[in-house]
Amino acid sequence: NREKTYNWFKSFSNSTYSCNVVMDVTKLVMYTKEKKESFFINLLYIVVNAFNSIDEMRMRLVDDKPVLYEDINPAFTVMTQTGDFENVRFKNCKEYRKFYEEAHKRIEKAKREEILDKEDYNPKNCYDEYYITCLPWIEFTQLTHPIPDDKSSQCIPRICWGKYYEDNGKYKMILNITVSHIFVDGYPLSKTFIKIQEMLDNVDKYLK
Repeated sequence: NREKTYNWFKSFSNSTYSCNVVMDVTKLVMYTKEKKESFFINLLYIVVNAFNSIDEMRMRLVDDKPVLYEDINPAFTVMTQTGDFENVRFKNCKEYRKFYEEAHKRIEKAKREEILDKEDYNPKNCYDEYYITCLPWIEFTQLTHPIPDDKSSQCIPRICWGKYYEDNGKYKMILNITVSHIFVDGYPLSKTFIKIQEMLDNVDKYLK
């Protein structure tokens, strides 16, 4: 029973906290190079489906009440040809190939954008999403996200990963996850990292 914990962290002006973990992405890097596919899309699929396997990551605060969604969708940033960033979102698909094709189509469209789509850039009251971005140019060790005052928005997990790098014959990458303590304690957060790593270690099983 988390009622006391729920109410305690709900009273905070900012209920979020972050954790950075070094992930082993060796098998994903090798798989992606062999298949000549997108590392970003493959990791996006793994992250979204790992998150969706954890109930706490699908909890949201809607009209000041807790709601457990059955499935949560990806919402992520893409750099356009003008150097701006477009927000891309689509309905999640558990089937890997369909997910890959939809993500690829949306990303390529966003890259060609010259004028940002204002209506779709940041829709209000859209809580069934994970906010995802990456910094593929740097190997960061710490990262913070801008967090709004709105409690419902705070309860949407924010995910960012950096550039992968070689370390003693393996490829490593920092993964940052920011969550609200209203719903997500340290244990489910840890389970999420563990699930992501398990999927990264078994790409042949999941990416098919």
